Amino acid sequence: MLKNIIKYSALLGAFLFCTTLKAQYTQSSYSAFGIGDVNWGGYSHNAGMGGFGISYSNNLNLNNINPALIASNYDAVFQIGASFDSRTYNNGDQSYSSFTGGFKDFGFSLPIKYGKWNMAIGLSPYTSVNYGILQTSTGPDNSTLLSQLDGNGGIDEAFMTHAVRLGNFLVGLKTSYLFGSIERDTEYLLTGIPAITFSSTIYNERRSFSDVTANIGLAYKLKIKEKQFLNFGAFYNLEANVRSRNLTRLESQDINGNVLSSDTLKNNVNSEISIPQRIGFGISYEKSRRFAFGIDIQTQAWSQYLDESGQTSSNFGDAFRIAVGGELLPNYEDIKAGPRITYRFGIHYERTPYLINSQEVNDFGINIGTSLPLNGIYGVSNLNLGATFGNRGNVTDGLIRENYLKLSIGFSLQDQTWFARQKYN
Repeated sequence: MLKNIIKYSALLGAFLFCTTLKAQYTQSSYSAFGIGDVNWGGYSHNAGMGGFGISYSNNLNLNNINPALIASNYDAVFQIGASFDSRTYNNGDQSYSSFTGGFKDFGFSLPIKYGKWNMAIGLSPYTSVNYGILQTSTGPDNSTLLSQLDGNGGIDEAFMTHAVRLGNFLVGLKTSYLFGSIERDTEYLLTGIPAITFSSTIYNERRSFSDVTANIGLAYKLKIKEKQFLNFGAFYNLEANVRSRNLTRLESQDINGNVLSSDTLKNNVNSEISIPQRIGFGISYEKSRRFAFGIDIQTQAWSQYLDESGQTSSNFGDAFRIAVGGELLPNYEDIKAGPRITYRFGIHYERTPYLINSQEVNDFGINIGTSLPLNGIYGVSNLNLGATFGNRGNVTDGLIRENYLKLSIGFSLQDQTWFARQKYN
């Protein structure tokens, strides 16, 4: 009994700690538009497969892509992850690099009725904003006008999922609370005129978001032969009309950063944005406890995105993402052959929502990953590692090419004794 109390307390403490974290796990110059980079879903083990996971999920890990697959977790599962992003930017004339990372997601599932009904709660990013852009132009008397654009923040998703198993048919419903804030600063400074020092002007905008949305998922496991299955999965994420509050300020600062004057242009002005629906479907082939591979497709009509003024934007088009990936478990059935290491692989291609000068911004990546068993920890636990080598955009038509390396690190723990009723104590 004491062991269970310690476990529950540790999990609750981890959840409360994670919900207070706000870290930038990714970055992109293109996140300057709209509400930032879209997170297509998936934990650290999915990252090693290119984000593959609409039709397939093993019972050692959670799935936050298709809510129906929570029903594939017979026992309680705890999962937490972080992500790190190293990126090089090139506009054709010059290049620079940056690095960011931190906490990314958390999840915990438990059986309500063993083998029939599971529930999960979690926290994951919905969008992310993290950029810094310096623009220069010619001012009066051959001076130089510097414009520094910075942004950070994003929208997070706290969710609760219920999923039921009806034979080989799985059904799930995920209800989500979207919340968060995005802050953008634009600093203007005029330099290059002798004997004159100009103050800088800073335009600061902070937008806060909150709303509720839902995601409905289906999955079906078709048995072909003994321990061989063809899996199908699909989900539909409802359109979200998200409440937004806007606080805008204009400041003047001297060269030491001291505020000379400040004026509030907007003070918590209420409005609304509309995030379009998302649809995904996938198919996979699985040989139980040996290997699985498949393909996922997700689409989202960002051309229908409405900003606070209720208008569409020419900077957004329809987005889609294709992921092809799988995993291999060579020694799962034979412990004597070696540790139960899982190997993962995948590729992804994404047409992002962004349209810059009427040009699409595409993203391509190669993904690898592994799960390493942690035998010293009680229960079935794994260290999940994933790496993505990719690029986004190009250097033509005013775009920026981004080459990146993303590292995903996660921990998962499965234990069937947490919620089992003891006959003897």
